Amino acid sequence: MKFIFGFFSNCSTLIVGVFAWLAFVAPAIGQNTQYFPKGDPDQWTVSLTPFLVLPNISGSVQSSQLSQDFDIGPADFINSLNGTFMMDAEISKGTFFASPAYIYTYNEVEKIFWESDNTNQSIQVEPSLIKHVVEVIGGMRKHLAHNFIMDPFVGIRYTSYHVFGPASGIVGTSEIDEHEDFWDPIIGVQIHYYPHPRVPIELKTDIGGFGMGSQFTWSAFLHSGYTISPGFDILAGFAGLGNVYEGATKTGSNFGLSSIIYGFDLGFRFYIPGRFRDPNIFKPKDKK
Repeated sequence: MKFIFGFFSNCSTLIVGVFAWLAFVAPAIGQNTQYFPKGDPDQWTVSLTPFLVLPNISGSVQSSQLSQDFDIGPADFINSLNGTFMMDAEISKGTFFASPAYIYTYNEVEKIFWESDNTNQSIQVEPSLIKHVVEVIGGMRKHLAHNFIMDPFVGIRYTSYHVFGPASGIVGTSEIDEHEDFWDPIIGVQIHYYPHPRVPIELKTDIGGFGMGSQFTWSAFLHSGYTISPGFDILAGFAGLGNVYEGATKTGSNFGLSSIIYGFDLGFRFYIPGRFRDPNIFKPKDKK
């Protein structure tokens, strides 16, 4: 696991470093001499936002192995979160935008203990849950006012979860190891509001699944922050992601995942190319 976390940490540090360098040194050749908070709509703009997340995770996991052997209900995940990572990117021009995103979480249960009514049978497991979420959305960017943008979108969300860990008390089983993947169509909207050109307020929300992959999935993100420079914003806010997935074993027992990840986050957004340094917005004291 140390290797996994080290890999993600090194990759995220490298990506952020490259984007930071480009955002600050890339020349704004041919850039419109007007400040646009989301970048000049007449040219391609790319942004990257890595997030530090302080989340909670709640829900339940129902193991196909446990269900098949003992037909028990969902095992409540009383979680300790070991790691999380979130990254968001966007490319846009004119009325078009597209945005890929990635979320990684790793949490574990210290102990789950189940005992039959007559106490003759028991199960003790210490499972961990690794969850990967990859999302790609695209839609229309509507500039409804100089300080108000609305982005209706459609997309797809891929979720992969892996439940694993030692088990005792299950006949022929010493290790739980299950991996499920599902794809969900999603629809939603983003809203960008700027009470001041350097103060973004952003809301993103969507729903999906509709029984095509999971039974239901949703997400909601609310952020605000401050534009430090033409190439760099800092954001903070609240994020939430939930989904309900259910499948069936060969014996007809149900198994699946029901979870909500939510909490506060801190993001650092880099723009390429950097936005126009309007002297009415970026005062001389902002120059270094």
